[in-house]
Amino acid sequence: WGGHPHPRTEIDLGNAPRWFLGMTSTSCSPSLVRWSAGCSTRARPRHRSPDAPSAVTTRRVTLATARLRGRTGARSVPSVPAAATADVKTGDALTITTFNVLAPCYRRVKREDGSTVMESTLPDVAAARQARVVDSLLCLSSSVCCLQEFWHASPETKSLYEGRMADAGYQTFVTPRTGGRPDGLLTAVRLEDFDVVEHRNVLFNDCGDRVASLLHLRPRGEGLGDVLVVNTHLLFPHNTNSTLIRLRECFKILEYLHEYQELAASTVAQVGGKARRLPVIMCGDFNGSIRGAVSRFLQSQGFVSALEERRACDCDGISSDWVSHMNHHGEAVGVDHVWLLNPSKQKADTGGSSVVAPPSWKAAIYAMIQCKMLEKGLISNEDAFKFFDFNEDLGVTREEFEVAVEMLGLTGESTPGLLSEEIQTLYDDCDKDGNGLVDFSEFIRKLDVESMEQAYRAICDSQNIEEGPWDVVGDLMAASASPVVCAGFTIDEDDEVMVTEPVFGKKQDLTVSNAYLPDAMLAGTWPEDFELSDHGPLTAVLAPSR
Repeated sequence: WGGHPHPRTEIDLGNAPRWFLGMTSTSCSPSLVRWSAGCSTRARPRHRSPDAPSAVTTRRVTLATARLRGRTGARSVPSVPAAATADVKTGDALTITTFNVLAPCYRRVKREDGSTVMESTLPDVAAARQARVVDSLLCLSSSVCCLQEFWHASPETKSLYEGRMADAGYQTFVTPRTGGRPDGLLTAVRLEDFDVVEHRNVLFNDCGDRVASLLHLRPRGEGLGDVLVVNTHLLFPHNTNSTLIRLRECFKILEYLHEYQELAASTVAQVGGKARRLPVIMCGDFNGSIRGAVSRFLQSQGFVSALEERRACDCDGISSDWVSHMNHHGEAVGVDHVWLLNPSKQKADTGGSSVVAPPSWKAAIYAMIQCKMLEKGLISNEDAFKFFDFNEDLGVTREEFEVAVEMLGLTGESTPGLLSEEIQTLYDDCDKDGNGLVDFSEFIRKLDVESMEQAYRAICDSQNIEEGPWDVVGDLMAASASPVVCAGFTIDEDDEVMVTEPVFGKKQDLTVSNAYLPDAMLAGTWPEDFELSDHGPLTAVLAPSR
């Protein structure tokens, strides 16, 4: 990142410092000069520059190198449906597959004696299934493959995927989960189709040890433009608070997307280019349905579901009850998604004003704290402040703030799981003058329960609750994090963004040409003979708007 104070590939969002949440300037970094080249010319670099950014620490495999390695022997794999890509020309579309491949360390298998063990204890069984998963991916031959529950802790599995994908012309990026977890994400890009301009690991550092991977891709062909791809795996719904944790994870992804594009736009301006937004493709295992709180929030931000877009066309026979996952409760559910956010949607509705106060993940957490105070009957700002100010000295210390948040049931097991680092970030944000005490005016600036009560009651009275009473809080979190549709690009709520006339239009947009799962899953049933994983591979074909 050149002169920017954060040269690492990994971005820690669990305790994001203020300079990260509110970047306003940076020196012209080599990686983003490459970004600007994509804005001002169709020329694309074919090889890595000697001054490429140090943040890109993963190896770069050229297509020529991949071909020299040779290929493994042919394998018998199911064929890709002809209809999958028949409506677009080769090289004129981006084909992306998301697939939770079920890490062997999490898969239970029955032995011949009837006992149940983890597949990871049966190396030959685990290796054979993983090899079949790779076979299926190579059969699909997508431009980008986004995998979740990739078992990176196994050297054999890591070597299998990286080796065979490289032999097939892919460059791979592995993003381990935090907390020493044995699985993570693997994102593979076919070098025949795209150059990788930038790769970033985004670490949430939350109670679920979840992560995301961001790639900025530049096409080698002429039909497409640059795109941003996000691969992620959100928290499993262990309890009623999981929806709030998934929302928080989603807010952090969108916040980083904003920061990346803002920094890129600033760099483009410095070199005399004309900035433009890029299409964003966010895919993975979201552990929530199309009707859940996370999906509703993403749709409010302008994202569209690739599979739902095809279902709306009523031309592919996709059931409204399509499924992509057989969970451990024996329920077939649809939780895997490919979301598309087009450049034409990346402009806030300012209502005629030139200034927008963009959303923030912290604003969402404040809304959650306010809702919990309302549930305790703290409906006046004075009472709410006293709840935090234990010793009644008219100032809330860092310790008092954390204890109050704990008393509201927002930390620990079976709660929304706020971590101490996140609480510290919230406290620092409340303490505007930085004197180590949050006074009453600073408190209500962020935690005004009187203003929140009306919205809380309105949603309780009118919302069609689908995921239990905490869904009300989830909707309020989303509404607070996104007061206006701002394309999911967020910064600290104290800052302001000047909205200028966009230099992009629908000509930069992508359309969903196709999206598909295995046929039975599209029809709403789990195929009994599907044994690759407990998830199905979801593929979307995206082409430029005409």
